[in-house]
Amino acid sequence: MLCALLCFASTRVFAQPAEPTELLCSMRTGESTATLRVSPGADPLAPASVRVGDSYELRAVALAGAARGERVSHIVVTVLDLEGTGRPVVLSQSRWPAAGHDVLGQDAAWQPTLSGWQRAYSPKLGRELAWGCALVQNGATPEGWDRADATGDNAVMAQRHPAFVKVGAGAATVRLAWMGDVMLADGPGRLIARGQDPFAAVMNAMKGADLRIANLECVIATGGTRAIKPWTFRARPQALDVLRRHVDAVSLANNHSGDFGPQAFAQMLGRLQQAGLPYFGGGTDLRSAHQPAIIERNGLRIALLGYNEMFPRRFEAGPDSPGIAWADEEQIVADIRAARAQADVVIPYMHWGQEHSETSHARQHALARLMIRAGADAVVGTHPHVRQDTEVIDGKPVIYSLGNFVFDGFSDADNNTGSILWMTVTAAGVKDWHLQEVHLDPSGSPHFQRVAAAPAADLASARWGGLMKP
Repeated sequence: MLCALLCFASTRVFAQPAEPTELLCSMRTGESTATLRVSPGADPLAPASVRVGDSYELRAVALAGAARGERVSHIVVTVLDLEGTGRPVVLSQSRWPAAGHDVLGQDAAWQPTLSGWQRAYSPKLGRELAWGCALVQNGATPEGWDRADATGDNAVMAQRHPAFVKVGAGAATVRLAWMGDVMLADGPGRLIARGQDPFAAVMNAMKGADLRIANLECVIATGGTRAIKPWTFRARPQALDVLRRHVDAVSLANNHSGDFGPQAFAQMLGRLQQAGLPYFGGGTDLRSAHQPAIIERNGLRIALLGYNEMFPRRFEAGPDSPGIAWADEEQIVADIRAARAQADVVIPYMHWGQEHSETSHARQHALARLMIRAGADAVVGTHPHVRQDTEVIDGKPVIYSLGNFVFDGFSDADNNTGSILWMTVTAAGVKDWHLQEVHLDPSGSPHFQRVAAAPAADLASARWGGLMKP
């Protein structure tokens, strides 16, 4: 069965102020149809939506640029599969600039001038969705828009974001210590259960940091429902006592925070709050997940933001449900600009990149430039389980992956080698930074000296044992 989603979007430069443009959307599945009109707004966290039958949902944002007044600047369209009992699955997400495209008037013949025809396929449903986009003058209904069929070109246009220039400086400095992936289940969890500390060998050196930040790549909770995926990580609540001794803030934006479902994730949020340990990149709903953790040190306010783009996306926070922040470009830009108004320093912590690849890829490069030009002072990354390359963009550092920091289950030397990122910041941005190598032992604990790797058979037994634990 073909489901055609018709979203119409384009713009024209008018000699005199014109009526606001709006996004007109039509979606069809079988005999079910729905229409959605979206007026331009400034909040990428407030999409309009429409459901079609029991299977599909369309979400659309038409963002107004400051220089364009009430006219649409660019558009984001998301198609979701609602089948099943879990959270909606994102089938496709597309974005386009509105500038340079004609606005369709009341009498204009409809055509998908912005996007061409696009398609998304749901393997679970065995159906293809076809859709296209154009902008209309406010209230207009172009001729034939409700009869158009899904044929035509598939042109897709790249979105461009304006640059952000930071101003201001100050004498106060703050020394940050960034750790990579910290997983406190399995081997590290067994150490903690015996009263040992997986951080012990390196933490004396980190006491000189004013602010210590880690990616918490597990859920700290009891109960919950295990996700169907190769590896799931759930640490016992006592791990939180160890974590808060050595870490001042944690990112929750990763592909393991939701391993035991939204209830376990919400329980972890409550435990972190009770322990007084700041977190970012996750929250009780979509908006709170995108709120920065703002931490003041030496008179400087530092805003930390976290984003994940590693599947499953069902871990993403919803408008009324807990979860993590997803790496949607419009939301990242809005978050960084909002954080700039509240803090002296803004740094996103990303969960991205190809696992086991020591080279960052084009998507990371594009996102890094987007964030730097939106106003970030630096970008730090994790997820690949190895260290990746670094780059300086417009004078600001991007460290694509710090590798593992506390994590067992790997036999290769590159997986068991990580970095501490030392960074000095002022109100003018990053003053200096350098990487200090650490080496993980078979239990997943970091050391400054090299350690012997665990036999592969022992690693497989430990990992699968961790996977099967209740």
